[in-house]
Amino acid sequence: MAAGFTLLELMVVCGVLAVLFGLAVGYLGRTDPYQVADAVLGGELRAAQWTARAGGLPTEVIVVPGVDGQPATVRSRLLEPVVSFHFEPDEPVADETLRPVIAGRDVENGRFGHARRNDPEREVPILRWAAPPTVADLSDGFAIRCDVYLEARGDATLLSWGGVVDLRLDADSRPWARLRLTGGSAQASNVANVQSDLALPLRRWSTVEFACDGRECWLTIDGREVDREIADGRPLQDDGDELVVSPGDDAIAGMVDELRVFAYGFGPTQYLPTQLQPDRPYRIEFSATGEPLGSTEVKLLTLEEQQ
Repeated sequence: MAAGFTLLELMVVCGVLAVLFGLAVGYLGRTDPYQVADAVLGGELRAAQWTARAGGLPTEVIVVPGVDGQPATVRSRLLEPVVSFHFEPDEPVADETLRPVIAGRDVENGRFGHARRNDPEREVPILRWAAPPTVADLSDGFAIRCDVYLEARGDATLLSWGGVVDLRLDADSRPWARLRLTGGSAQASNVANVQSDLALPLRRWSTVEFACDGRECWLTIDGREVDREIADGRPLQDDGDELVVSPGDDAIAGMVDELRVFAYGFGPTQYLPTQLQPDRPYRIEFSATGEPLGSTEVKLLTLEEQQ
């Protein structure tokens, strides 16, 4: 049977490769600075590209010229898995203090195993999880992905995350999401809204995802982007935040399976040889499939060319 790689496994591979590239740079530094720069840039570009493909989310590499004789820096924006809830019986957790409160009724034949539906006799959410910034830091961007099986249409809350995120369904089962922000520009709104024109199907599993990269937020259904909006600022998190799935007083008419949360973060800063500087800052972006968006070529100048 064919087997794939998990996002965590690919991130470990990227880390090993980064170390190998660092060792290679040590040897190359004795010869040609252009080879050193190619090794550094190539390693960061590949790490970002692999992350995008593994997580199905866009990433980027940022190149910034050095100042006052300092080397230029290269940083790749990577995805880190924060938490996954599979709703399997007796699912282990690394830290018991982070164990969620699971309620509702167990459904053995979900999408990937067991799923959950609300218990009509008890107005409690399917899942409740304490999620302060110390546990899940969303400040550099995030993605929340959930598998849903609807059996009837109607207004409902799919999930809420404290005062940060609301992901709901309208009366026609069209998803919409609201993100509260802080620290943006003076002209920026502190609330970003995205709305789907497409309704979720009935009696079929679908994947709903809401994501933000620090500049924009977007909503996708089964991998298809349905809306995008400017999101200037950082998610407005609080120490008392909780992640709540399908609250009992506003439950979805159906089931929920795997819920996954990812956070964007920057990998270790890499440095280019001091003999070379990029002619300007670069932001090299990759799509959710790992395809480069525009040119990935960085123009490097020697010390003489910088005069």
